[in-house]
Amino acid sequence: MARDFDMLGDPIPDNHGKPGANGHTPNAKTVNRVRTLHASGVPKKTIAEELGISQPTLNKHYFKNGRLNMRAAKKRALTELKAKMILRLEEAADKGNVSAIKALIKFVEEEELAELARSVADADDAPKRKSAPLPKGKKEQLTAEAAALIDGDDLLNPERFH
Repeated sequence: MARDFDMLGDPIPDNHGKPGANGHTPNAKTVNRVRTLHASGVPKKTIAEELGISQPTLNKHYFKNGRLNMRAAKKRALTELKAKMILRLEEAADKGNVSAIKALIKFVEEEELAELARSVADADDAPKRKSAPLPKGKKEQLTAEAAALIDGDDLLNPERFH
C-alpha cells in the first residue's frame, strides 16, 4: 500500500526523496506541527525524511535557516507549545470550564514559585561586595599626618616624657 500523505497529513509530492525542489511549501499549521514534533524529541533527520525534504530545507523553512542550534530550537519549540497550551486553557477558563480554571491557577502558582526561586538564586549568586572605606577628607589627612609626626618625634610626643 502506497502512502499518499506524510506524517503531517500533507500530500506526498511525486518526486519524494529525490534531489531538487519538490514543491514543499510550509504553512503556519505545518510549522507548528514540526516544532511540536521536534520539541517532543523527534530528530530533525526523521522529520525531514518523513516530509520528503532535506535537512537543510527543513532548517530553512522551520528553524530560521538552521541558525538555531538544536538546544535553542528545542527550547523555542517548548516555549511556543507551552504558550499555546496556556492560551487554550485561558479560552476554556473564560468559557467557565472549572478544570481549565484550576489548571490555570496551578500553572500561575508554579510560575510564581519558580520566579521566586530564580530571584533567591540570583541574590545568592550575586557577588558580595565589601564596601570600600570612604576616602579621607583634607582635614582628616592633615590630622593623620600631624599625629604621625607627633608620634615619631620624641620632643613633640608628651607620652615619651614619662
